[in-house]
Amino acid sequence: KKGENWLDEKEVLGMPNKSEVGYVDYVLYDDLNKPLALVEAKRTCKDVAVGRQQAKLYADCVEQEYHQRPVIYYTNGFEIYMWDDINYPPRKVAGFYTQDELQLLINRRKSKQNLEHIFVNDKITNREYQLEAIKSVCETFEEGHRKALLVMATGTGKTRTAISIVDVLTDKEW
Repeated sequence: KKGENWLDEKEVLGMPNKSEVGYVDYVLYDDLNKPLALVEAKRTCKDVAVGRQQAKLYADCVEQEYHQRPVIYYTNGFEIYMWDDINYPPRKVAGFYTQDELQLLINRRKSKQNLEHIFVNDKITNREYQLEAIKSVCETFEEGHRKALLVMATGTGKTRTAISIVDVLTDKEW
């Protein structure tokens, strides 16, 4: 319901303009009234990218007020971009995350552990080249990439390697 976990036209202070005031189109909140996400909505005739910098400035103001960085969405009604600018670049999405999904994303910012020192279950994978592949994928994710590609010959254990990657990421709360 409107007003229970979101506000439209939320006033924020600290914008880089004469009045230092701005109005976020929508702010989505958690159950403790902390911001989970904000949405910058532009007209359908505008390029969706027009709202990106403005949304970032709003996120800066919201973070200053609540001490929690919201996930940023910007849209023109046709295209929606999501930007967790602490960890990843913007990406085009099909829709908005639910409140629970946004909460999980925010929580993982604090709970996920570094992938530098990982434990690989040798009952799943135990070949040296598989361990190197797993470490390489972990390094790629640590650098902020969301995707990795493994190219391995037939019969070398790609499925087991993928299972180990999931096991490591789950263990490290990624």
